[in-house]
Amino acid sequence: MKAIAKTMPAVTLQTARAVCRRMPPLWPLKHFVAVNPFLGLSDQSFAESCALLDRVAEGGMLMPADFFRSEWQEGKIQIADLTESLRRSSHTLPEVWKVSAGIPTADQLIAWIDNQNGTPRPAAVSTVAELAERIGTKPWVAIVVEEISRFCAAYYDAGQSIWRMPWQGEGLYNAWRAVTELDAGPELLGLRGFREFVHDMPHETEAAIQWSLEKIGIAEEAPSDFLHRQLISIRGWAGHVQYRVREKSMAGENDDSLLDLLAIRLAYDAALRPMIGETEATGLTSRATDESDTPDRELVMHLLWHSAFEIAKQRLLVSQLGTLPGATRTTRADVQAVFCIDVRSEVFRRSFESASPGIETLGFAGFFGLPISYQRLGDSGRAAQCPVLLLPQYHVRETLRGEQPGAAEALLESKRVGKRISHSWSAFKTSAISCFSFVEAAGLTYGAKILQDAFWPSASASENTDLTPSLALGEASGIPEPDRVNLALGILRNMGLTRDFARFVLLCGHGSSTTNNPYGSGLDCGACGGHTGEANARVGAAILNDPKVRSALVEHGIQIPDDTWFLAGLHNTTTDDVTLYDLSLVPPTHAADLASLQRVLASAASSNRQKRSESLGLSESPAEKLVDSVRERSLDWAQVRPEWGLAGNAAFIVAPRERTRQIDLGGRAFLHNYDHRADTENSTLELIMTAPMVVTNWINLQYYGSTVNNPVFGSGNKVLHNVVGTFGVCLGNGGDLQTGLPLQSVHDGKKWVHEPHRLNVFIEAPRERIDRVIAKHEGVRQLVDNGWLHLFAIENEGAEFHRYLPGLQWEKMDAGTRASAIPVAA
Repeated sequence: MKAIAKTMPAVTLQTARAVCRRMPPLWPLKHFVAVNPFLGLSDQSFAESCALLDRVAEGGMLMPADFFRSEWQEGKIQIADLTESLRRSSHTLPEVWKVSAGIPTADQLIAWIDNQNGTPRPAAVSTVAELAERIGTKPWVAIVVEEISRFCAAYYDAGQSIWRMPWQGEGLYNAWRAVTELDAGPELLGLRGFREFVHDMPHETEAAIQWSLEKIGIAEEAPSDFLHRQLISIRGWAGHVQYRVREKSMAGENDDSLLDLLAIRLAYDAALRPMIGETEATGLTSRATDESDTPDRELVMHLLWHSAFEIAKQRLLVSQLGTLPGATRTTRADVQAVFCIDVRSEVFRRSFESASPGIETLGFAGFFGLPISYQRLGDSGRAAQCPVLLLPQYHVRETLRGEQPGAAEALLESKRVGKRISHSWSAFKTSAISCFSFVEAAGLTYGAKILQDAFWPSASASENTDLTPSLALGEASGIPEPDRVNLALGILRNMGLTRDFARFVLLCGHGSSTTNNPYGSGLDCGACGGHTGEANARVGAAILNDPKVRSALVEHGIQIPDDTWFLAGLHNTTTDDVTLYDLSLVPPTHAADLASLQRVLASAASSNRQKRSESLGLSESPAEKLVDSVRERSLDWAQVRPEWGLAGNAAFIVAPRERTRQIDLGGRAFLHNYDHRADTENSTLELIMTAPMVVTNWINLQYYGSTVNNPVFGSGNKVLHNVVGTFGVCLGNGGDLQTGLPLQSVHDGKKWVHEPHRLNVFIEAPRERIDRVIAKHEGVRQLVDNGWLHLFAIENEGAEFHRYLPGLQWEKMDAGTRASAIPVAA
């Protein structure tokens, strides 16, 4: 009997949509980028979000208590840090919490931590599947997740399968109904009559959600936590769907697929509801059913210890940054090298600067201010080479340099033939008819390849160095000449390079090289959308070397000397090799300079490998063999830690290079050059706080989430990963998509390599100018007012530090690095 569709009450629909907005997007593997796993909660305070996730996610979003006990026992957290945490609680905890739960003393905090066992607390809200599993004998949680995952993997498959689902053109919910009405799998697993149950469901998504909630027995006025728990239980697929929804939204299209997924998940709980009694059903609601309710005292204690842990780290950072800055250069530099703000670049920049007194380095977002998409020769699609917060404005194609008649067409045809052969061979290996005979006939021939890759890995063939980006207009590609001038102007002004140019200015992007690594793009440049920065560096150098562009820049007060040449490079963060591009275009007058630069880069690479060797487990490797050992790691298909990526990131420092030149920040800081005296219109500061600061916050919180609760916000053991649909990974042979970083990216097998605390942002600029940006941009205001990062202002040439408080307030920090108790007005 067909169910009659009911209109979903406005309050329930509004709640469902609000819950969907809480889920963070999950980018596909081909351009996997760091994502703040708490992105949808930014309108709440950090403390309120901890309370929410304490209710709906097993383990919450704080480290286990025994982690803080260890930090306390080792002296890393001191009594002064606990005292300061209690003092700051007047700003960090909601007022109702302080009244109801009360603020403990330092002695009570110490007594509490001594009695904690570190066991993660279960979520306060349960799904019906979880309750049914507790009182029955079937693993209903795994069954439900597996059923939804199998369907989503087939529905969203991006080319991995040979046989495609015939309902891919339908909406997600209706495609699921069509598939499930034919699939006897759930019934064979014990969910009797499920096909008929699905047949009776309303055809409209909104009505189906209301129908399921009524069958489950969730009160209409407060389903928020329960609905959130539903999506948390399939958070990987929810993230993938949210990514697709976000992409369509940025293109001006509407997509309710995440609401569809919520309806699908609810259907399984509705079907399982008869398996639990009314007594067990009380577990469907939380101990705090409303976001404004007071959490228990345990969470307050936990938050105060977390705050003390962060204060201890801030104390060390402020102490370092409060030292006298290095001297400003008075002579012309031989080379000015612009690196990405990435924490790995901070280490390499120190090595590079130490290799020669004529080197000056700058930090700037690695897409170099170029909002482009890039299409490599022979590829059918284009890749966005800019932060995911932006949309590409220009499309650049790769072409073959030179005047060789027909050479580009020949190379293009060669690539096309290669792809066709590869596709045909893959289809033959995996088709239902030939796959078994293939394994029997050819399987053993792969043994030699496996042995070679395991014991004698070799690099793949190098790319054609004659390939280059083309700025020319045509076929919906290229950058118009007037726009090139504006781009050049923005690049130079925002990186603070408008005078005193060196003979060589190196735009050095970064990327990684790893093998058998689904998360490989996560080690590339986040500012370039999860790709290497090669294209951006080459396009930027081409624009800035253009005589017409240089001539036009003079009218804007920027005079680039005739003997200044912009060079593109790429720092391989896995091996520390630096590749320089388009060397055939370098003027003969710079031949000696180029040879010197290459020697200095080689020396810096060698020095940097030595610095990194201990963290890579290669400290015993002889100096002359270290380069080979590091490169072998990048080629080893069994290597789970080819490099440490951005693990350890702790601070974003926006200041002149002189502020940090003499400091060893240990690869823990994002460094962005900025001189507020040259930024008369505050436009550069506004750009930094609305783009790089947000991106670094995303990176920091992804590493934070993957450390504090890897089963929920990370992706578990990398060894067990299998690729799904070419866009994600699962653990083992099925289950939900994994959402964050593998455990091996944040833990070395013995200890945590990443320290989980919120990003500390230091901006050397007057407070009133920082306030202007905060007041203008709601997204930035949410980050700082709700405590998703810690903001500090450096003033008076580093003599004064001020800590930001919610509501455009500041407090001065004393010379001992601890904030004074008396707020100082902005």
